[in-house]
Formats: sequence, C-alpha cells, structure tokens
Amino acid sequence: MTGMNDAHPGVVVTRLEGRGPLNLMGRESFVALKLELDRLEQDRSVRAVILAGSGDRAFSAGVDLYQMKDMDSVQAESFIIALHGPARKLLTMAVPTVAAIRGPCLGGALELVLACDIRIATEDAVMGLPEVRVGIPSVIEASLLPPTIGLGRARRLLLTGETVTASEALAMGMVDRVVPVDSLMNVAHETANQFLGMSRDVLASQKEIVAKWLELGEEESAAYTIKEFARIFTTPHPHEGMSAFLERREPDFGGG
Repeated sequence: MTGMNDAHPGVVVTRLEGRGPLNLMGRESFVALKLELDRLEQDRSVRAVILAGSGDRAFSAGVDLYQMKDMDSVQAESFIIALHGPARKLLTMAVPTVAAIRGPCLGGALELVLACDIRIATEDAVMGLPEVRVGIPSVIEASLLPPTIGLGRARRLLLTGETVTASEALAMGMVDRVVPVDSLMNVAHETANQFLGMSRDVLASQKEIVAKWLELGEEESAAYTIKEFARIFTTPHPHEGMSAFLERREPDFGGG
C-alpha cells in the first residue's frame, strides 16, 4: 500500500486500494487504509503522507455498491464507521497529508480527500457526493464540505448529487491546484517536501488546532489554542525556529 519517495524517505505515498479500474472501495479498503495510516503516524521518520488511488484511471469512484445494496441498518452503520476511521485519521494525524487526485473522486473517496490538508487534482478529475442519487445521504466527513467551499455551494452539491470538474473544484476551493496528469505525483512530492524542514511536533500541533476550530465554539477553541501555544514553548522548537530566521539560516528541529 505504501512506497517511499526515492528523493526523500520522509515522504510516503499511500495508495487507496479498491476493486476494478474505478477503484471501488469496500470495507476492507477502509480497514487497510486506517491500519496503514496508524502505522505511519507512529513512525517518526515520516514527515508527510501523499494519498493517491491505485491504478491509472481513478482516485476512486466511491464505495462498492455491490457490498452496500443488501445491507441492513446494523451492517450499514458498521460500514460507514469503517469509512470514518481513515477519514478521521487523515484529518487529525500528526503529519501533513496531501491528496493526489486523478480521474473520478466520488462519494466516500471525496470524504477522504476533504480530510486531507492539501488537495491536488489532475485536469481530468471529477468530484462530487452523489449519494442522494442512489438512495442514501452523505454523512461523516461530508461535514467538511461546507467549511471548505461555503454552505451555499455545499448544499447544492449535497442535495443534487451533481459532480464538478477539476476547474470548477479549483474555483470553489475544493482543491488547491490543478495539474496535468503526467505531473501529478511530481507536484504532490514537491508540495509534501515543503514540510521536511519543519518541526514535526509543531506541525502536529497546528493540525490539532485546526481540528479544534472545526469541533469547538469560538471561545472554547480560543482557550484551547492559547494553552497549546504556551505548551509549544516548553519545547526547543520556538527558540530554534525564530533564531534560525533571525540568523538567516535553515532551522534544525532534529527529530521533533
């Protein structure tokens, strides 16, 4: 499921493994991805993760409806909890995550992508949450769509099940960059490489702060982030980072 970037071993490519050329995701896809993300988070040599689809046609056209169509409510709840696991991990894990999106990225696959920190799509990418068209609502990390693209756009996409092109996704802020197919992974690596010289611990703190902004009210999140800001000053990272800036040199954060 993973492969190291030859240029720098701190950047890891994790590939979402599904069924067929459209990379349709079943429960086993979610479980395997969650286990792999847990493993990578525990590896202090990992500084950034790139999430891509397997194969050369699609990031993923969504969940495997052959697995879902005959489920009862108990099985459906278990299935969606399994998808929530890796999506939540991408949102909160201690290292930055970059989504490399090629071709269709629909339904649960888009929820995984929305949980990533940076999203890069190819010119042929197509994105959307078409669940209502097959008789189910969009749930769990679909909640990240309104703060990403705005409530009005999100309501339209969620209620109609419409898909958008890569250029449309860029215009509404669903993705950060659109690139040619043959440069996708190079750009994803260039993006991930930005984090290599930063403090892993400070990046983890920043990710946790962003997650709290999504979860808590304004006053609660402010109180949490004040404490977290003070906590970082119990580590050597602020002194090293600011000293390096003032001395016009690269900071040395060691393994932290």
